[in-house]
Amino acid sequence: MKQFVYLIVLLIITSCANNSFKNMEAPEISEDNFFTEDEASFATLEDAYVVLVSEKLQDYLDKQILVNQHPEFIAKEDTPVLFTTKKAKEIRQVKFIGQPEILSDSITKIITQVHFGNTQTDTIISYITTSETLIDGVRFKTSKATFERMKSSKKTD
Repeated sequence: MKQFVYLIVLLIITSCANNSFKNMEAPEISEDNFFTEDEASFATLEDAYVVLVSEKLQDYLDKQILVNQHPEFIAKEDTPVLFTTKKAKEIRQVKFIGQPEILSDSITKIITQVHFGNTQTDTIISYITTSETLIDGVRFKTSKATFERMKSSKKTD
């Protein structure tokens, strides 16, 4: 009788083991469920650069207006004059002309056309410098914009 009970217990264990193997098969996962991070396309990168350049140029104009209205504020002497127009107070639109020229792995040169609120237009050269910063194990991409006046800026009234 003891042998009969051992035989039944052995059959139950082996049958349970066979069912657990069937349940442990990996479920099929479609490729749509995976998140893949693609490189930023130029369109989204260009939009980010437009925002960066617009903000930096508006800061430049605000600083120039502040210096003109309040002489006690002194601008740095190494601050170049970027625009041919002196009456510009607000940037209406920033538009990049042509394709960006990649000078190095971190510096991009872009010819930039700036439209002011008083219907004047000026053209400058924008340099976008990008770098990666590691903070607490997380990589952040930082960008910095600097500007240079073009020698043949056109002035539209």
